[in-house]
Amino acid sequence: MQPYKIIDLSIWMDDFEFPGNPTMKVDGPHNRVGGDNPEFVYDLELCTQTGTHIQGAHYFKHDGKKINTYSLEAFEGVAYVVDITKRGEDITRSELETLLHSVNLEQKILVLRTGHMDEIIKDKKLEPKNRPGLSLEAAKYLCEEKKIKMIAIDSVGVESRKSKNYDVNVYLCNQEILILECITNLELLEGENISIEAYPLKIKGVEGAPCRAIAKVYY
Repeated sequence: MQPYKIIDLSIWMDDFEFPGNPTMKVDGPHNRVGGDNPEFVYDLELCTQTGTHIQGAHYFKHDGKKINTYSLEAFEGVAYVVDITKRGEDITRSELETLLHSVNLEQKILVLRTGHMDEIIKDKKLEPKNRPGLSLEAAKYLCEEKKIKMIAIDSVGVESRKSKNYDVNVYLCNQEILILECITNLELLEGENISIEAYPLKIKGVEGAPCRAIAKVYY
């Protein structure tokens, strides 16, 4: 087996709370068994979009695939990392064509490295002017021409800065593209021999779920 090192891409579950989402709560410890040796059990209350999470087609599509209907193979794959510096406005199709024209991304995971998630965790606030985002044309290029299987980003989402009706998310849901959001430590991803695993919690009937996302960087 080829040697590799594991990079944890996951933020702590309480590192960031998206505005409007319920606060994650940890209650306990509780002891619910008899005997002289008490147990220490904790109850959790959280949103499916808490912490590092992966979401599928049901996110913006009523009859879209629920996260439990994707195969396990959908949540892992070869990854390619691209640096995105543009903030507060859309990444355009032409910009991605320049960055990715010679890269084979078919059935691979495209990682958008922006540095934004680290800023959010540090500042404890979300500034729209600092958020990266994909234009609809850029999303179409990635899906229809580059044929990616997943988008991962170190931010709270990939939505266009100009969209008023979440057109990019709706399009990605229609294409059944998985989105891995709120990842971190992307500065540790060096080289091109990288894979990512991001398996969601095994929950039925929801659009997505928190996950422990990791990267494997092969020597």
